[in-house]
Amino acid sequence: MQQFKTTVRTLTLALGFTGTLLSLPVMAQTSVAESTAVQQTAEQQQTCACFAVKVVGKGPAVILIPGLASSGDVWQTTVEALKNDYQLHILTLAGFAGTAPLPAEQWTAGYLQVQQQAILRYISEQQLEKPVVIGHSLGGYLALALASSASDKIGSAINVDGLPALGALFAQNSAATASTDTASANTKSTTAKDNKTPQQPTGGFDPMLMAKGMTNNQAWQQRIVTDMARSDGMTSGRVMGELMRADLRPQLTNIKVPVLTLGALQNGAPYATPAQVQSNYQTQLANAPTQYHNFAFAADSKHFIMADAPDWLNQQIRQFLQKNAAVAIH
Repeated sequence: MQQFKTTVRTLTLALGFTGTLLSLPVMAQTSVAESTAVQQTAEQQQTCACFAVKVVGKGPAVILIPGLASSGDVWQTTVEALKNDYQLHILTLAGFAGTAPLPAEQWTAGYLQVQQQAILRYISEQQLEKPVVIGHSLGGYLALALASSASDKIGSAINVDGLPALGALFAQNSAATASTDTASANTKSTTAKDNKTPQQPTGGFDPMLMAKGMTNNQAWQQRIVTDMARSDGMTSGRVMGELMRADLRPQLTNIKVPVLTLGALQNGAPYATPAQVQSNYQTQLANAPTQYHNFAFAADSKHFIMADAPDWLNQQIRQFLQKNAAVAIH
């Protein structure tokens, strides 16, 4: 599992996290400061350019949210599949894929909270009736957060390969493999000495190598690298830091709308088996009420299901929408 830890460190380097995470402000606040932050957030939302939006199609409203350092274009095949029957609101979040980052003063309550409030404000301003919120990765986290906290504002949600407590998963894996890593390191050290073979250097960061870990599709690998290069490094680092600290698991009990989680069983290969990956999803989302929450798993897909299994993804989304999308108002 040493490779797993190396992969996590590589991800951190990929998005320019090293300096950013070290400079993150301390999150502990006094109750007075927290109250002030909430008030400031409400004021900031009036002028926040929190995301760019493209609207396509007519019908019941569907909001599509991409992940960290991704463009709304990741939903293109889904848009093509749904645009004749649904009104699609395709977001690109601030700071990602060429979209301007949030100003420093609008980070008071944190990016995740600011985006949740901005999406709710957008729903209100656009007079969307109980839209379906679909998100990938970071967008999946936001979809779960809205389903947990705003069941009166959205109709349902689809979480595409997002987790409610990413940091907790890493901590769990680290604890479970600590002794194995120690034994492996000792064995490698002894072997290297016996063979008088120098250790291989880890080398610099390779964004394409990271992209290959997230999809098997070569064209999509280049797209991921391009979106990463067009994203603001400070935003990427801070948001990843927030995701590592966030824990939605206690709030999942509040879900009162239909939610579908679509998991990618090759997300972690070759360091985790499909059964282990599926177990991680089920453990992380165990608090979601079973009368509202369901799973479906893409057996041969890595993290970007829209790249590795687009037909399967769009079939799952369409079936869910047919059951759960609100009737459009004409």
